[in-house]
Amino acid sequence: MNDSGFECSLCMKLAMSAQICEKCGFMYCKQCLLEIFGPNYECVQCQSKQFKPIEQSALQEAYEQILNNSVNIKPVKINKPPPEPPVVEIQQWQTFLKENCINFDLCKSNINQIFQNEQVCSLECLYYTKIIPLYEQQDFANIRKEINNLEKYQPLKNVLSNQQVGFSQFVNGITRFTFNRCAPGIQILESQVILQEDTFTFKTATSSVGFQQGIHYWKIIPLPMSKNEMKIGVSTSDNYDLKTSFSDYNFGYAFYTIGQFRNGSNSNGLAYGARFTNTGEVGVLLDMNRGILAFSYNGNFLGKAITTDCLKKGPIYPCVALLRQAGFEFQCGIPIPQNLLDLFLK
Repeated sequence: MNDSGFECSLCMKLAMSAQICEKCGFMYCKQCLLEIFGPNYECVQCQSKQFKPIEQSALQEAYEQILNNSVNIKPVKINKPPPEPPVVEIQQWQTFLKENCINFDLCKSNINQIFQNEQVCSLECLYYTKIIPLYEQQDFANIRKEINNLEKYQPLKNVLSNQQVGFSQFVNGITRFTFNRCAPGIQILESQVILQEDTFTFKTATSSVGFQQGIHYWKIIPLPMSKNEMKIGVSTSDNYDLKTSFSDYNFGYAFYTIGQFRNGSNSNGLAYGARFTNTGEVGVLLDMNRGILAFSYNGNFLGKAITTDCLKKGPIYPCVALLRQAGFEFQCGIPIPQNLLDLFLK
């Protein structure tokens, strides 16, 4: 640690690209703030989010003099090459094990094969496991060390997209979520969810975090490789065997693409919609204000499938049940087409 008076309150070294808390005057490296807190960083002393660069303060001249004389800015000699990033086979990207992630109470996901040794489901959960305990202890020096240790996983960031981490959002009429919780055998690759096996048993893919309120819309697009129909819809529970179809239970509601609506049965359903296997696209419309679930096919409104008070209270989880050889692409974060919205709200 330097005794210059310009130390970062996180790494205890001379603050680089120094940021000063306008409320209490604590100083930080800008990179330290970004690495630990992200873009919405705050002061560890007073929790203020108001910062200014040191260049805008009366300390600028003294800071620049110390900076120019500091050994911290001299290049560091590297005696050995950095460690090679872990090699990840494409098939392993989204292969989940049967065991629960150690943060299961938060993420509701199983362990990802890539992180089997760490017993977590995702890069985000790994950071949470390593960093949060140190932050709670205010051990900022070791936070920086742990971040450096986790740098070896950075090449995975572009590979392991947000599909690993469950979340749902409803912002300005736009629904966002991920399919990240699924039965063994189901693979999630980018925005595609695929099942390829020989057993004739439905298996469910869903999100680990449900919707809480509002109107939601997303699309399910069957892949050309699909040889079997699928069940598309929602569930009001996440406590069931994913090696079954969510709509087998009273809390599951599905458009079964043989032309039926299913709820609480694996054998009977009401006539609804059209029959198809691997063509077109299904729009799912959920209104939690009125407790209504409806669907569209290729942009054509199929009518309200069900109205029930059970769909007014969250969490409600998007679900798709696949059989044998089937897969789909999902799209969210898109506005509801006006023609569908007009019919849905009638």
